[in-house]
Amino acid sequence: MIKVQINKKNNIIESINCHGHANYAGYGKDIVCASFSTMIITTINGILEIDKDAISYTDNNDLKIINIKKDNITNSLLNNLVNMIYELKDSYDKNIDIKEENHE
Repeated sequence: MIKVQINKKNNIIESINCHGHANYAGYGKDIVCASFSTMIITTINGILEIDKDAISYTDNNDLKIINIKKDNITNSLLNNLVNMIYELKDSYDKNIDIKEENHE
């Protein structure tokens, strides 16, 4: 299962942490993992294309995206990513788990 942790402060995304594997199908045939990876990579690349200092990310066994600038464009793109993850979860509920924390 892909596990996603979204941390917000005052409705601004501070970080997104992801780990695990969807286990929908075997390696190289898992459309859930492929979709998830594509959404993540496209969002990271898009943000970095606009402003290379807006986020930082690490991609070891876990992926962590940290919103450094917290500006409107970066937060909008990260919110779009979160919305796409929820859409994917709607179709593959057994393969994705999402937890959100919003601190005020």
